[in-house]
Parts: sequence; structure tokens; C-alpha cells
Amino acid sequence: MRRTTAKAFAKDVFINQERKLGARRRSDTVLVSTINDADQGSTDVAFRTPLAPYEKSKSLGSGGSMVARLKLKGIDGRAPPGVEPAA
Repeated sequence: MRRTTAKAFAKDVFINQERKLGARRRSDTVLVSTINDADQGSTDVAFRTPLAPYEKSKSLGSGGSMVARLKLKGIDGRAPPGVEPAA
């Protein structure tokens, strides 16, 4: 019974996501969702592929801190080894 409930829940979530995506297709917004109550044994839940690094930084948009955006790009503000900071 629980497995059937999890499948129905996952199907409803997927249908709702598709409806929401119809209104957002023109924007660059990345939709991230989680299913906390789905049965772990169910294989009918569709999972999205991980975002590429440039997609992660693009998804931050105007939100998120500058430090977080720079860290995603691999810039941490420190001088590379062997380079002395300017005085």
C-alpha cells in the first residue's frame, strides 16, 4: 500500500512541476524540488541530472552572496602559491 501511495505522490508532484514549468519556460529560473515522503524503494521517481558549474552560477542570479558565486567559479580571493600579495 505504501509503495502505491509513494508512486501516486511522485506522479502528482511531477504533474504539478510540469504545470509550473509552462509559465516559467521563458525565464532562466532553475526548478529544484525534493520529495521527502517518497518510498526509497520506488523506482518510478524521475531524477534530474546534476547542473554543470556554469549553470549553478547562472541559477544564483541576483541572489546569493558574492563570495559564494566566486567560490563556484574557483576564485577564493587568496594569492596563488609562490605569489606575494601587493603591498
